Amino acid sequence: MRSVEQKLRALLVLAQTVLDDIPFGLLVLSARGNALWHNKEAEVVCAVWNDSALRQDALPLQRGNFEVPQIFRKECALILAEWSKTGATPEPRVVGEPERGLHALIRLQPRPQHRKGPPAFCVQLDYRRPRGDRDRPLSPSALSLMNMLSFREREVALRIRDGLTTQQIAAELRRSPLTIKTQLAGIFRKLGVDNRSRVAAMLNR
Repeated sequence: MRSVEQKLRALLVLAQTVLDDIPFGLLVLSARGNALWHNKEAEVVCAVWNDSALRQDALPLQRGNFEVPQIFRKECALILAEWSKTGATPEPRVVGEPERGLHALIRLQPRPQHRKGPPAFCVQLDYRRPRGDRDRPLSPSALSLMNMLSFREREVALRIRDGLTTQQIAAELRRSPLTIKTQLAGIFRKLGVDNRSRVAAMLNR
């Protein structure tokens, strides 16, 4: 029995690690709109939504300090009222602040028939950080290079392309300058270059 529990714990830790590394936020809310679970990206996006300051080292907020944006609670209450009235699962709702690059898809998740209890809500969060060159396409060769990078490295590389400094990139992405420097080192290594000017030249071809 103990070995089964240990395997389940190890599997949950692995699942959390994988879900923490995906580039969009995932959030599970109770029927009352309280947070039951969230990944790291959800912490970042909700902090932006709440106008909360992230820690200087750009690490996620402590899970006990996580705050659900009020707009999510309001939408969940509306969805729950519709579900209670009709008995049918409502269509997912999209809320957001496009001018800030914030988007959320809220979906009601009823309990399985064999388990009693109130439903939960699954929320998918996207923080499309505003960029001045969003409409400027990358060339096929630049796209090929970008595919060699991780999601967070691509965010940094696009800003190198625009000529932003390390401090400017850190401020825009809400990460520490040290984190940006570490990601820069990864970009240099993967692209086989030794300076940011070379990266900008390769991505602007």
